[in-house]
Amino acid sequence: MISTEDLQHPAVRAFIDSLNARDERAFAEAFDGTFTYTCGEEEGDAAGFYPVHTRFVVTDESSDGCTLTGVMLKAGDPVAARLTFVPWGYGSVAELGVSTDVEIPDDSFVDALGHLDGGGRAEPQPAVGTLRRLKLGDDYYVHRWGRGVMGSADWINTGEKAPDPDVYQSFHSPAHGEQTDEVRVSRVVSRLSVDLGWDGTYQKATARFHATLSFWEAVTWLSEKYRLAGDSIPKVTGTLTLTGPPTLTAPEGTVISTEKITVTGGKPPYPIDFTREFPLTDLPLGTYTLTLSNAVKTGGYWSSKYNTTIELRDHTISFTVGG
Repeated sequence: MISTEDLQHPAVRAFIDSLNARDERAFAEAFDGTFTYTCGEEEGDAAGFYPVHTRFVVTDESSDGCTLTGVMLKAGDPVAARLTFVPWGYGSVAELGVSTDVEIPDDSFVDALGHLDGGGRAEPQPAVGTLRRLKLGDDYYVHRWGRGVMGSADWINTGEKAPDPDVYQSFHSPAHGEQTDEVRVSRVVSRLSVDLGWDGTYQKATARFHATLSFWEAVTWLSEKYRLAGDSIPKVTGTLTLTGPPTLTAPEGTVISTEKITVTGGKPPYPIDFTREFPLTDLPLGTYTLTLSNAVKTGGYWSSKYNTTIELRDHTISFTVGG
């Protein structure tokens, strides 16, 4: 077998490395935007290639490093294959020709099958750019998974300290201050936040929503101070949705989580609060979007006499997982 790290051409090496790691973001960076492939009468683009061709073990390499022979996992089945790459400079692949009309020695095929099944292979590597929090001496630092100066993949210290286990970066909607939504006699001042922190070692996101309620009395706004009952008890309903980054196979992003939220104020002044945690380990790296949409506040003082229902404007936060 020829290890990925020993492949000669950097563009071919990045292509095979990201394919075998099932790192869709790194795979998208390994080819030119107009990438096409052919395999007999089959042809397509990167979005068609990636889900079907999931692993490739190299048994032989041409002198220029642009043609590889080995065993490919195609639609779940191992097949002998020859991959002929047309690089775009040294940074990416422009075209790929796949031939499955290939014969390789039986011992090489059996050896390659062992690697396809995980035999003799280490645990799956993290996606390039994955961040984790590691302790060095007395301090914790952010480390990034990637290739070092010698070409081997490892955790690389970014030099950035991460003293807080719960908060690495914070994001808010609105970015500054708070959002105010109101009708004639009722007001909601609200804020959605995301703390990007650490789930032990890897990243997690913690979402928090807080709203304060008030009513109009004569010449000023007052906090909800009266004990209420029944439908007059204030509550907020809405939908909290976390959407993942766009990928080759999901250009619009994938919905990671969606939940109908109902939060009722406990007692005066009836603050509205909720918290949700989202583990991010093994999810794609990139920009995520958290949205609180279709939020409506009902109840509150004056609800038996005036309209106190308020439709809140959507809260939206974008944050990046990995680096």
